[in-house]
Amino acid sequence: MFFKKQKRTEWKSDDDVYMESSICTGETLIGFRNKNTGKLENAVVVRSQSDIDDFYAEHGLINTKNYRKN
Repeated sequence: MFFKKQKRTEWKSDDDVYMESSICTGETLIGFRNKNTGKLENAVVVRSQSDIDDFYAEHGLINTKNYRKN
């Protein structure tokens, strides 16, 4: 009744994946960049290379940009 209808997400590709780092804290996030709003969606905190690999595996993508986290 009063529930908001959830939008179906369109198919995301490797080209939609972006990483952001905070200037203040240095925290790194990886997620999908919304082309309309510019916001990062489905963002995950990255602490190691395995977090990046897990993000790609979870979404069924192949890491062609070769993001590396030291």
